[in-house]
Amino acid sequence: MYQFDKQTQAIIDMYGETLPDIDTVSIGFSGTVSERVTVYSHSISDDCLIFGFGVDLADTATDVLVRVASRSPQYDWMSNDDATPQDTPIGAVAGFSSQILPILPLVKPFFLYANGKLSFSFTNSPTSAVTGGNLTIHRLKLVNPLDGIGYQYGFSPKQKK
Repeated sequence: MYQFDKQTQAIIDMYGETLPDIDTVSIGFSGTVSERVTVYSHSISDDCLIFGFGVDLADTATDVLVRVASRSPQYDWMSNDDATPQDTPIGAVAGFSSQILPILPLVKPFFLYANGKLSFSFTNSPTSAVTGGNLTIHRLKLVNPLDGIGYQYGFSPKQKK
């Protein structure tokens, strides 16, 4: 389903097994305009690579905004130098379940340590609010690190030539 660049493949090669994993989280919009909701991905007991996101919202929800942050380690995916950070339209981050590309792949997979979580801060449409909604995260669980540790931030894995 996904093609891996050399760095991603080198990270995968540091583990004995990989298991595809799909995590679905309820957004839970109540239908109030400009409503703010924060949800968290489910943590898993293994390191993982996150490959893409999808949402189950109405096709008209193009003005729903999102801000994504990692909670292990603390890392804001979307930030700028403004006092009030600019959120991102949901369609730039996630595919819509009713569209031709229901899972929008990331440009490069994001590595998340075991038991890590992502937070998603959603802002409902200011004009035509939506209700409910689900967020789907496609990730690859990295199981049984060959060296007992696995990938560590700041260290480049050895890539095969």
